[in-house]
Amino acid sequence: MSRLWAAYPRALLVLVLSTVVMVTGFSMLWPLVTLYVHSRLGLPMSWAGGVLLIQSAANLGGNILGGPLFDRWGGRPAILTGAVAAAAAAFGMAATHGIYPYLAMTIVLGVGTGLIYPSINAYAAQVWPEGRRAAFNAIYVASNVGVAIGSMIGGLLAQVHFWLAFTVTGLLLLLYGIWVAFGLRSPAFGHALAGDRHTEASHTPRQPAGLWQLAPWLLALGLFLDWTAYVQWQTTIAVHMQVLGFSIARYSLLWTLNGIIILVGQPLVGWVTRRLPRVKQQILLGNILFMLSFAFLVRAGSYAAFVGGMTLSTLGEMLVWPGIPSAADRMAPQGRRGLYQGIVSGAASTGRAVGPLVGGILYDRAPTQVLFSVMIAIFALGFVVLSVHDRFEAPGRKPPSPAEPLFLQQER
Repeated sequence: MSRLWAAYPRALLVLVLSTVVMVTGFSMLWPLVTLYVHSRLGLPMSWAGGVLLIQSAANLGGNILGGPLFDRWGGRPAILTGAVAAAAAAFGMAATHGIYPYLAMTIVLGVGTGLIYPSINAYAAQVWPEGRRAAFNAIYVASNVGVAIGSMIGGLLAQVHFWLAFTVTGLLLLLYGIWVAFGLRSPAFGHALAGDRHTEASHTPRQPAGLWQLAPWLLALGLFLDWTAYVQWQTTIAVHMQVLGFSIARYSLLWTLNGIIILVGQPLVGWVTRRLPRVKQQILLGNILFMLSFAFLVRAGSYAAFVGGMTLSTLGEMLVWPGIPSAADRMAPQGRRGLYQGIVSGAASTGRAVGPLVGGILYDRAPTQVLFSVMIAIFALGFVVLSVHDRFEAPGRKPPSPAEPLFLQQER
């Protein structure tokens, strides 16, 4: 195991470990929004849905700002700004009561988290440019570890008191901010533009490009469509399973399965990526797996169908979620790495915001078979968009790497 870890640059390992701490803090609050607004504040469920929508919109705003800030300031100032804002918001939630102070803190938290994610992905590509997909996969796995830990701890602390959950979240985010301020000081974590010039030097020069380029927006559109459909696992499918008579515990067990597959399934994904070396091929295969996963659900009546659907969906996300940032990094013009990561991060946030609304409308007005069939169609549309996005890239793009290593699979 030590030899496998030795294959990764020390700077990337520092970034991975700090990401676990950061995501653990954020994930302590995400599952508590509905419970806090409805149970603690005594407001209708519609208010809880509104808070989640506003939080997603704030997160999108942070994504849009975070990428350009990385390009202009470098990663450390951009991440530190987001971490301090998010920590302040968590402490504010602990110190105040009432929906409007909570809503204000939710907006600050959403913007803060949004500032951080584009910089993390851009940093990962900067400190290990030859790793590409492996670097993004490391961040993806670290994020899932943080989600698993944070969701569990947050629920346990909220059972004691919501104040305790908010306070511990603030402390973790403050710890992350300190880590960023003093821990990310190696030369590899230098200013973004300087790092970009260094790591791009060996590649063919590329023409300057920005927001007007169509390729990154098509890539982002494909990711938006995928998230719009995928997020049904977190929303409508949970309600559908309860209607079918499955307990909340059995639904939660599906997410335990999701985490286990992500951790132990890395060798399988490594085998796939060695046979499909182009990131675009991996993304398209992931979309096919997404479609197959929801095909399991069209007439699902047994728990085994949901297990099969979650298994295929998890394998799909293991290919798509790290693959999209890798594709965005490959097409990013010099000095625009953060901007392109902000575009795809914003697309993911938008899909997570729109998906529950679309799924909820379909669930209320149509049979579940129609809901799942529409989601398959959305995945299929995403497949079409992602299959053509690279045809609109500007000349002088980075050449695809024929042998991009996978997280914990290949040594340098």
